[in-house]
Amino acid sequence: MIDCSSGQVWYGEKPVYGRLFQTPFADKIRNEVGIATMAVGAISEADHANSIIAAGRADLCAIARPHLADPAWTLHEAAKIGMTSVAWPKQYRSAKIQHETNLARAAAGRSPT
Repeated sequence: MIDCSSGQVWYGEKPVYGRLFQTPFADKIRNEVGIATMAVGAISEADHANSIIAAGRADLCAIARPHLADPAWTLHEAAKIGMTSVAWPKQYRSAKIQHETNLARAAAGRSPT
């Protein structure tokens, strides 16, 4: 599997950042060369990763910076897309219930409390 990351290896490079900005590299290698790829770069929501994989643009997605900002990112995104059966560590179970309640309230157009 090839990790399709690019840029920032020389101070003079000026990569153009944006949502899913490196996914086209994974897509091209996977679909033109036939090698399994991992997409990276500004993938910040579970829906982004799911869409990349469902569309056949990569075999795997790596999420980095969102985990730096929120170490429980995977748990939060799982709840956001309705995967309530995902187990949270015992010490965080009360937070899981509150997070899912807040998501349900937001979906109903009510403010979380």
